[in-house]
Amino acid sequence: MRFIVDISDCPRQTQGRKTSKTMKSPMNSGAKDPVKVDLAVVGGGLAGCALVWEGIRRGHRVALVDKLRPSSSSRVAAGLVTPITGGRFALSWRFDEYYRAADSLYRFVQESTQKTFWSVAPALRIFTSSQQRADFEERWTGPESAVYVGSLQVELLSASDLSGFAAPWGGFSMSPAARLGTEAYVDATRAFLGQQGLLFDALVDLQHELVLTPQCMRIEGLDLQARWIALAQGLEARSNAWFGGLPLHPARGDVLEVFAGSKQIEHVVHRDGWIVPLGPSRYLLGATYARDPQECLIESPVGLEARAELIGRWESFFDEPQADVQWIEQRASVRPASYDRHPLIGSHPEHRNLVCLNGLGSKGSLMAPRLAQLLLDELEFRTPIEKVLRYDRRKV
Repeated sequence: MRFIVDISDCPRQTQGRKTSKTMKSPMNSGAKDPVKVDLAVVGGGLAGCALVWEGIRRGHRVALVDKLRPSSSSRVAAGLVTPITGGRFALSWRFDEYYRAADSLYRFVQESTQKTFWSVAPALRIFTSSQQRADFEERWTGPESAVYVGSLQVELLSASDLSGFAAPWGGFSMSPAARLGTEAYVDATRAFLGQQGLLFDALVDLQHELVLTPQCMRIEGLDLQARWIALAQGLEARSNAWFGGLPLHPARGDVLEVFAGSKQIEHVVHRDGWIVPLGPSRYLLGATYARDPQECLIESPVGLEARAELIGRWESFFDEPQADVQWIEQRASVRPASYDRHPLIGSHPEHRNLVCLNGLGSKGSLMAPRLAQLLLDELEFRTPIEKVLRYDRRKV
């Protein structure tokens, strides 16, 4: 079994760490004049890529500053967009609003890059008790269900509909649901900008190299000049003095890639965790959740415990033991969640053309496109960000 871990986002690796020295991108290192753009985005995860593409869609010239990390949290993420979540079967917060924005943006990116990474298909969920089924029926099939449903379609499933799974109480399907191939999406974004000379594969010292003037902003080490700068750095933002004190609560997540030759699963299936089809007999199994991790090493006690938990989850999905299963690869990363699970966005109190987008946790694929719209609206039209989304909401 191979192991992949996002060392760069581990709290142990970043706390007290000195900011890395800037490295110029080879494609721009010989430039005599600064590269001038409307929007420069620092951080190339799901949040940063959404800002890039929303800017491009609005006709802006956009640059991305991001040091490639093959196992960053955005690459490890499963990219699931799931409307009904949790033990209470709650509709994901503002699902219709966020889903419409996500579907629109990802289709635009696919057309622009001629790559495919956004797939829309119903997702399934298995009940684990008769009480779960009763709770679901009360909330989603009773007379009050119209309050929750909106554009969502749900269908109860019997045990026979879920043949092969451990589902004596049945389950339900939900639509629209979707999956973003996060690694392909990030790679397509980098390649698109790289072809235009607008990708800076670099680490920057924002505290010393970000220069603000009334006319524009500059990242001096990169010879990059922008009208607006957006910081979407994930956990790296903790060492960023411009938006110091972001209330980030990191959460570790582990996933496991599985080969199961006899299984033919076509849809994403949720139970205690989820199974995502990746290809013929290949699946992604996840995800664990650990608050305030001290490390994200695979062969640590936490990593071994996560692996055992995931293997147990796989076995709990099915009505018979699985003899032909191979555990291929375990991955771990630390997600930049917020203290109340709401995003952290908004403009700097003194420099309105400097903004941040952070704290998306496990819902970056769903939320990032709509939040990018709101941030661009604030930059272009000075449209205020509502308090529940602002990074400084505890102070407002």
